[in-house]
Amino acid sequence: MIFFLLSLFFFSDLTGLQAQTVDRDSFDVGVEAFNAGNCNEALRIMKKYEKEQPSAAYVVRVCELIMKKEQNKTIPYAAFLKDLEKGDLSALDKIGILDRFKEKISGFSGAMYVHHLKYQADSNNRNAAFQMGLLYQEGVGVKRNYASAANYFQKAIKNNHSGAMNTLGVYYRFGIGVKKDEKKAEDLLKQAVLSSNLYAFYNLAQLYADKKDFLQAVLLSELGMNRVNREKDKKIYLRFENLFEESQKNLSDFHKAYLEKFRPYWLKTVLAPKDLKQFNIPKALPLPPEKMIEETPFMKFIKKDAFDNKYKTFFPLMPTWVGMNTEQKENPDLETKKLPAPTPEDQEAIMALYFRPSDPRFIHLTLKKENSSIPVMVGDIIRLSVYTPLYENDATRKGGHMYIKNTGYNLILQDPSGLLGANPSFILTPLSAQTARQESWLSKQFTVLHEGTAVIRFVPQSVPDGKKIFPHSLKIVAIKGKPPK
Repeated sequence: MIFFLLSLFFFSDLTGLQAQTVDRDSFDVGVEAFNAGNCNEALRIMKKYEKEQPSAAYVVRVCELIMKKEQNKTIPYAAFLKDLEKGDLSALDKIGILDRFKEKISGFSGAMYVHHLKYQADSNNRNAAFQMGLLYQEGVGVKRNYASAANYFQKAIKNNHSGAMNTLGVYYRFGIGVKKDEKKAEDLLKQAVLSSNLYAFYNLAQLYADKKDFLQAVLLSELGMNRVNREKDKKIYLRFENLFEESQKNLSDFHKAYLEKFRPYWLKTVLAPKDLKQFNIPKALPLPPEKMIEETPFMKFIKKDAFDNKYKTFFPLMPTWVGMNTEQKENPDLETKKLPAPTPEDQEAIMALYFRPSDPRFIHLTLKKENSSIPVMVGDIIRLSVYTPLYENDATRKGGHMYIKNTGYNLILQDPSGLLGANPSFILTPLSAQTARQESWLSKQFTVLHEGTAVIRFVPQSVPDGKKIFPHSLKIVAIKGKPPK
């Protein structure tokens, strides 16, 4: 409601202004971000104007209050842990979904059961070790001791017991019987998920939700929800459903776009057959960042105000085609060289190429592997660099400039549809002043003219000293970006 009222306020306040071109950090863009409910972006921009414009100060105050309210929506784990310390074992069910030992044992037969179980557990029986851990957790047949419980769960994990992975993961997350360690907790819960432990789907999803990683929280809670017998385990189903719905409310449009096309590779073994058919699950594609990547040192705006700032929304490019092959041979000459730009296989380059807005960019990449591939969009300008030794000839010895004929390469363009517009010139950039006539970066620039596929090959040519030159090829698949709103 507050966004609606303020949008009316700003609309009436700005209608008298003349249309003008503004930059991406302008007051108008801050207003649009606020009216769209993007408090992070509105805060970033409006803080620059709050001393000058009362309305900007008002936006900053409202957004800070909204974000503080969101931060206070956390689960009161501290209270549950305090109850747990006091002996209230119901607190275990409030911090996650854990296996519990619900039977009662007593008397001589109970003592014999515990003695036999302990013997089996100490003899590397994983199920016995897990059950022994539960006894210490619940204080059944033995004095309650979370450190001893954790010790037996660890014994069970050594023999791949998924229930122990899940429980010890929760222990590490909250520091129950062990030193608190969220990284260990995440790793153990991931192992349990990949071992198809139902409870681990919930506990890991909750961990991610608390870290504001709502993308993975949605994925895991939905996967877990689909594995629960809704009639038989109604309470567990409702916990998954509530977590899924709350996490889904917090997804950005960017993450929703990712979920329409992809599933993360690390979850591949626990995905349903229909998911394996419906979604792309590329091994080399990382999870998307919080926001689209607009600019990096190697990927920049071709023209910052190319769309005259008249569009409010840019859609992510996020192509479904993924052709990355990280198993290719690498140029050994590059082992000690500082590259002028990332390679197509670098994580930062993959992130930028897939999770970027769908308007043209200037992209600079260095070829390192024998065969690489990248997705681009129509309008992109691509600069490719390769390392090459340099060789003198009669003309250069008399002071002439070096060209591609003085390098180790011929360039062959396999582009039957005329996808690429190539700049006729090559650029030679010395690695250092001392080696300027012995080695260089060889670069060439291309413009993507339309949709399609092309291959650019840097083919070794005969060189005077007979040195072996490393071949490079780059497959380019170009798509048309979705027009902005």
